[in-house]
Amino acid sequence: MINQLSNTIGNNLIVITILIIINWLLLSSNTLAQLIDNSRREQQVFQSIELNTNLILENANPVEKQQLKDKKYAQMQESEFAFYRATNHLFWQYFANDSRLSKFGNSNTKTWILGDCHVDNFGAYNNDQGEIIFDLNDFDESIIADYQYDLWRLATSIILVTNDSTLSKSEQEEVVDSLSETYLDTLASYVGNDKETKIYFTEANTKGEVKKTIEKAAKKTRQGMLDKWTKVIENQIIFNFSSEKLSLATDVKNAIKSGMLDYGKTLSGNLNYDLEYFKVKDVAQRLNAGLGSFGTPRYYLLIEGKTDALDDDHILDIKYQFQPTPTYELFSLYDRINYRKIFNNSAQRHALAYKALIKDADDFLGWIKLVDNNPIDGDFSGDYSVREISPYKKSLKIKNLIDKNSFIEVAQQWGKILATNHARADKDFDKKLVSTSFEKQVKKITDGKHEEFRKLVREIAFKYAQQVEVDYDNFVTEEIENKRNRE
Repeated sequence: MINQLSNTIGNNLIVITILIIINWLLLSSNTLAQLIDNSRREQQVFQSIELNTNLILENANPVEKQQLKDKKYAQMQESEFAFYRATNHLFWQYFANDSRLSKFGNSNTKTWILGDCHVDNFGAYNNDQGEIIFDLNDFDESIIADYQYDLWRLATSIILVTNDSTLSKSEQEEVVDSLSETYLDTLASYVGNDKETKIYFTEANTKGEVKKTIEKAAKKTRQGMLDKWTKVIENQIIFNFSSEKLSLATDVKNAIKSGMLDYGKTLSGNLNYDLEYFKVKDVAQRLNAGLGSFGTPRYYLLIEGKTDALDDDHILDIKYQFQPTPTYELFSLYDRINYRKIFNNSAQRHALAYKALIKDADDFLGWIKLVDNNPIDGDFSGDYSVREISPYKKSLKIKNLIDKNSFIEVAQQWGKILATNHARADKDFDKKLVSTSFEKQVKKITDGKHEEFRKLVREIAFKYAQQVEVDYDNFVTEEIENKRNRE
């Protein structure tokens, strides 16, 4: 059994030990539904953050580890929402198997979820038809689980970002209620039909700041993206290493070249692997990206594209995929073993989640195994997701939401998008993974109880936002003290 568990989470005894410690520290503290502000909670939160960060940085260059940790912790101190984004593991430790899930959920209300659903994980980008869409955009933590986890995490993020606005508490409640009600109404509209498999969100069926974000994204160009990341020297295009976000990756470049044919076998969209099209022109290490995943091995790959012209090249994002956080906190030993049977690796799981949740997903979507043959200064070996960097990537600016009505307008669209994605990721995507009609099951359990449903989401969002505020304040205090001691 121990050997099976070891295989399930990466044949790595250190990782297993870390995860066991995290679960023991946090889950044994009995913090569910309680606002905790004491020295024990403070110590446990900081230890959990340290362990999670060390797990991510486990194979990093030893010289760079502390620098990466310091940078991440500095970003986490910028705001309560930044802290929230960086601590998805705390959310799952707090809510895993929460008894309140049973009020509006059961074994039939599981579907593919984002696993880290917050307001910054929506954005504009292009689908495989070349259309600019507004949708979920980060699938690192995606897993099959109860839908309410996504809704609760998204609602909490709304409270945290609106805490910095002029909204009153009653207005915040209205915003969260609009999210919840639109979510349920959207699911109900899909019962008895297959509209969820056809609908996606573009300039044509969005409004307000969401529509404006798509319009701004549409003005971007591939050349603009290439100019941002590359430069041309003697008619040869290479990455621009003068950028503080990129660094050389010679060993990785060789590993990627060795793995490209196998990556080609994972493609399942409209693209067939072609040696010329996918010719490796350059590789760079991506630095200082993300918050929760800060320090995760990540590389940019420049490929040829349709022609040898310099303006139609593509940049692929190659990112190490850990087993998603929910599996550590939510899954039993049996579930973890079963996870390993279903998914060959976590990068494959990432690709399946992306395809399940998003209509007309990225044609470049797949995965690649990299092997570090010279792990002297850190080991980059592992399974990596592959996706294209969209030339049209654009985030919605929360600061543009200036009053209750503008927040409600966007929250309703977040709810509609999330409901649509959850609905199409059920048996419509793969009956072997999700056997039920998700929207039918949720409608059945929530019918006539929308007010109770809204109330529960509201209560959870406000309560956990308070916990985040406490944990954030304690973390900042602890970090200030630690920094003083190091000096």
